[in-house]
Amino acid sequence: MAAFTRRTVAAGALGAAFAVPGTTPTQAQSPLRIIVNNDTQGPTLKGQTWELFKREMEQALGDRVRVDLHHSGTLYDQRGQVQALQLGAIQFISPAIGVYAATAPKIAVLGLPYLLPTPRALQAVIDDEQISNALFGELRAKAMEPVAFWLNGPRDVGRRGTPILRPGDMRGVKIRVPPGANYVEAFRVLDANVVTINWAEVPTALSQGVIDAVEPVANAWLASRLYEVANQITRIGYILDFYIVCTNKAWWDRLPAAQKEAVRTSLRRATEWNWESTEKVNEDAYRRIAELGATIHTLTPEQRAEWREAMRPTWARLGVPLVGQEVMDRLARIGQAAS
Repeated sequence: MAAFTRRTVAAGALGAAFAVPGTTPTQAQSPLRIIVNNDTQGPTLKGQTWELFKREMEQALGDRVRVDLHHSGTLYDQRGQVQALQLGAIQFISPAIGVYAATAPKIAVLGLPYLLPTPRALQAVIDDEQISNALFGELRAKAMEPVAFWLNGPRDVGRRGTPILRPGDMRGVKIRVPPGANYVEAFRVLDANVVTINWAEVPTALSQGVIDAVEPVANAWLASRLYEVANQITRIGYILDFYIVCTNKAWWDRLPAAQKEAVRTSLRRATEWNWESTEKVNEDAYRRIAELGATIHTLTPEQRAEWREAMRPTWARLGVPLVGQEVMDRLARIGQAAS
């Protein structure tokens, strides 16, 4: 099997391309309907990446394709979209990796705090065939085919009024994180009060005081306007957030060759734009947030090391039981070498 790379994965090179036996020319040329569930707002980096995919598909196939793109979880929420994809009700999702963890638990190790802190580290893992087989095969066994990896950026923490600068500042703070043990345990080890409400509910929960703090990436801070309430943001970068774009495996395997190639090409172009744009989009977002009145705190190397050591117990607590010590050691070496 081919190794995962951001180009080969986006191009669907995880398996051989083929037309379904018995497909007639009329069937192969029938309009292709693609339903995409995006669980974040349209202006986010992920929303923009999906919009690019949609435009590329429509340019490639014209009236032979219909792409229904639903932003902000209006079709399915973060938890419901995985089951909807497995059942074939939709064709594409791209949640944070923790959302997959209830169905494919091993995936969660890729989101352990400070384990893979850079895009280079993530790329090295994608290219490592041994690790790829160990982790992503679980998705295929659950009716999902991974077809691309999209960056989102470092996840940072913020709340209203008093900044969170040290791990000890999290004690007793009610913080919302995405569903997934990697996010939950990262803050539980700091004695925070962790909740996992859906992303669409977060702005209201924060403004009403149901939660005290949040931890998204910069472009999501801006798009959701969370900075208006949680106006003290600290760049802890505890997880390099990325998305695994998955399609329904049975749908993908049955897709006629010409249509599959159009999807692959569109995904590849969207993926290349995403990887090239992530850092700029997030830095621009933080500049804009600061202009709008929020305070952005940058850690010193010593402060960052303190956060890393405080959250590192999650590696043994979550990672080793899921994938074993050998794979965890391999991931740690990759992360250190590519930092």
